[in-house]
Amino acid sequence: MHVITAWATILILPCSPLATGAEQKSHPKTASAFYPSSLVQIGRGNAKKYPWATKMRDMAVEGARPWVAMSDEQLWSLMFGSTITRSWMVWSNGFCPGCKESVPMYNWEIDALGRPWKVRCPHCGDDFPTNDFEKFYRSGLDPSGVFNPRRADRSLLFNIEYPDPKDPLHRFGVDDGEGYVEGKNRWRFIGAFLVYGQWKQVVLGGIRALAEAYVVTGDPIYAHKAGILLDRVADLYPKFDYKAQGLVYERALSTGYVSVWHDACEETRELALAYDQVFEALRDDRELVTFLSQRAKECNLANPKQAFADVQRNIEERILRDALANAAKIQSNYPRAEIARAVIKTVLSWPNNRSEIDGMMDNMLKRATAVDGVTGEKGLANYSAFTIQSLAQFLGLYARIEPSFLADLLKRQPRLHRTYRFHIDTWCCQKYYPLSGDSGWFAKSIDQYQGVRFQRPGLESDYSHKDALLSPSMFTYLWSIHQATKDPAFVQALYLANDRSADALPYDLFAPDPESLQQGVRDVIAREGAVPDVESVNKEQWRIAILRSGKEDHQRAVWLDYDSGGGHSHSDGMNLGLFTKGLDLMPDFGYPPVQFGGWGSPKATWYRMTAAHNTVVVDGRNLANVGGKTTLWADGETFHAIRASASGLIGGKQFERTVALVDVSERDAYVLDVFRVVGGTEHAKFQHSHFGTIETKGLTLEPTDAYARGTQMRNFQSDPKPATAWQVDWKVEDRYGLLPADADVHLRYTDLTSAAEAAIAEGWIIAGGYSSGDERWIPRVMVRRRSETGPLASTFVSVVEPYEKTSNIASIRRLPLATPDGVQFGEHHVAVEISFVDGSRDVLVSVDIEDPLGQQPSFTKVRSAAQPDYDVETDAELCLVRLDADRQFRQIALCQGSYAQIGKSRLQLKERTAFFEVERVQGRWQTIVGDHQLIQQTAR
Repeated sequence: MHVITAWATILILPCSPLATGAEQKSHPKTASAFYPSSLVQIGRGNAKKYPWATKMRDMAVEGARPWVAMSDEQLWSLMFGSTITRSWMVWSNGFCPGCKESVPMYNWEIDALGRPWKVRCPHCGDDFPTNDFEKFYRSGLDPSGVFNPRRADRSLLFNIEYPDPKDPLHRFGVDDGEGYVEGKNRWRFIGAFLVYGQWKQVVLGGIRALAEAYVVTGDPIYAHKAGILLDRVADLYPKFDYKAQGLVYERALSTGYVSVWHDACEETRELALAYDQVFEALRDDRELVTFLSQRAKECNLANPKQAFADVQRNIEERILRDALANAAKIQSNYPRAEIARAVIKTVLSWPNNRSEIDGMMDNMLKRATAVDGVTGEKGLANYSAFTIQSLAQFLGLYARIEPSFLADLLKRQPRLHRTYRFHIDTWCCQKYYPLSGDSGWFAKSIDQYQGVRFQRPGLESDYSHKDALLSPSMFTYLWSIHQATKDPAFVQALYLANDRSADALPYDLFAPDPESLQQGVRDVIAREGAVPDVESVNKEQWRIAILRSGKEDHQRAVWLDYDSGGGHSHSDGMNLGLFTKGLDLMPDFGYPPVQFGGWGSPKATWYRMTAAHNTVVVDGRNLANVGGKTTLWADGETFHAIRASASGLIGGKQFERTVALVDVSERDAYVLDVFRVVGGTEHAKFQHSHFGTIETKGLTLEPTDAYARGTQMRNFQSDPKPATAWQVDWKVEDRYGLLPADADVHLRYTDLTSAAEAAIAEGWIIAGGYSSGDERWIPRVMVRRRSETGPLASTFVSVVEPYEKTSNIASIRRLPLATPDGVQFGEHHVAVEISFVDGSRDVLVSVDIEDPLGQQPSFTKVRSAAQPDYDVETDAELCLVRLDADRQFRQIALCQGSYAQIGKSRLQLKERTAFFEVERVQGRWQTIVGDHQLIQQTAR
């Protein structure tokens, strides 16, 4: 506190003459749009009544304390000009020049109020730059109060701990604003500090804190001081142009204002909201006008600021309308820029422009909900979620001032219900999301619903984006969605986010009746339970399917992403994942590690490559940007399956994956995976699991050449002719501490592919997000088939079994398939026997319905397949026959079929059906899934 006051005091200097720009004709703003007095009074009343609301008020007051202690002159001096190159990172792939430890991306520590003009190494704790930059900065201020490097006293550029010019460390760590240079390396300490310290923490942070403190207290001192900062920012804001003045990954790449585009968008919106929060107090603040007019006179400003109308014009024209006129500076991930513009327009002219805002909302929601309720942008737990999280915050602003707003909007835009169901439907085991695209990190657990960003003031949040204290409550938002839709899943999501409690809900200072909401939540939970009842789902527009089974601690989910391409996507078509045993046992690598040199670096490129995923690579090339389609779907009690096809991904004849999740017990299941590929001359299937070690069975491994092709893999060992049903068993290392100490989780991969090379290797990953330096190598498996000429046809067959301590499976083998007349089907038709330790067996049949090469015999012509070992016959495209130890029917699941027979026992349906599941109980068939009236024959 003392430090910031000291340096701010010295910077009391005149400011530069600036033009005001043309004033646009509109209805002049006369009152707050988002914070009318009726709403504000509810908030202040709640703060007196409820402990959680009192805490929010006190947090706001405490947050504003550093700026309240500053004089008006000190506050006015905080904002800087655009004359020093700003940098998004000190050095994106850099290290500390002192201790030499890696400090990439955003890992430098900045406390601008406590340590002005310094960034700190997180390893050794050294502060940089080593020179007194504050003093150097002051020496370069021109009469306008903006730093001019040509005026600055360069004799001040020395390491203050080593003032002797002869000392070898005299110039070590010294930054003149353009970075410290050591050989070919450059650390932009000050360039990054300006963005993350002086701008985000001191100037913008001060504006937000002061505006919020005013709203919760009504004390005009907070509004007055926020007004000084807002007006000074307005003096300088139009001159900021990040594209010309700033760097990202050490290059001039991106537009923006003080910050790069995506943050500039948010910051401009936050400035508009802060202005709206304090507007009514500023309107009547004569002392503010007196101070600012004196500064304007001393600085010879074009805007004299002799009346509040002048101040209003300065802020509105040079911040709000300047952003509207310079759309490129606030471009962002959809629909952030659209939201910013709508907020700005609302702040400027509400309610006179109500119809315009409604039109903007409708257009926004049409695109934002177009693909299964969301945009279709990839990065499922990040960018896909950011869009609708942002929408919720945006719509919540209007819901606070109009109680019926959300209910009316849902009538007008019914897809909004699906929007906020999407991340309930794709949330697996209440712990994980499929990390499709730029999202999360390797094996990361996500134990909060991602459709909104819940905020509980004073408590930690796992969301990567943090919201202002007085942002709309997402607890209130979901409760309102529930009231309009009667969908209990929204209440369950908010209840889980509050640690399975209704206490202190909805953490909304402006809630009109918190106690009624709390009771409503308790009633829903008592009636529906705490956890959303979500079955298997197939988002056919987004092209992701999730097969689910199990309950509570034994939940499991298999997911298949059957497209490639789109915003923030990876080349990950037909990527397969598995959540079970409390872990992500087949993880996507997650968000690319851009800390190793940016988006184009080898390691970041690796994460997006097809070979980095649990899928097949054809001829060493990444998959094309093509969408797939579902050709089979089953969701039973024991049997759950998806078949998806997308030959366009490889520009070939077939690229089809069939995945079945089959329950063994309440605790356990296995996965049958049949992947058919036709095209090219080389097919390489990759498989990996969690952190851990592997043991192999049925392989004689020898060192071999690396797969290469730009991948980040090493230590290849290969067996060109592996034994039948060879295995790789992962013993999982619970690196993140997600399991009990005595847990012993394994993943066993059994491969049944014919005429294929088997190889193991290590794949590079980063443990953690894009600020981590924890590099790891994990075991990977490659199954490869090659031919001299194309098109090569491969059918990859495997069984994946997660288990604890001991396996349920005694053996797995591939079985032959033939026509009823005994003519052998080709390798592309699959039958598998799984024998369990209790003597029971599963026989699974998966026929090739596409058969693009027209191989004979053809299932589509014969329409029946027989397995002679078991005397099993079926016309189903995918079938499970579960037998007891005496080889008697126990259970049957048929997909796209009408019968299954073993010996003389037969289940016959009246017609072919998409899915039918039955079990044998005391000699009679009981239907589990399907219309029991379809059963035509069940007797021997």
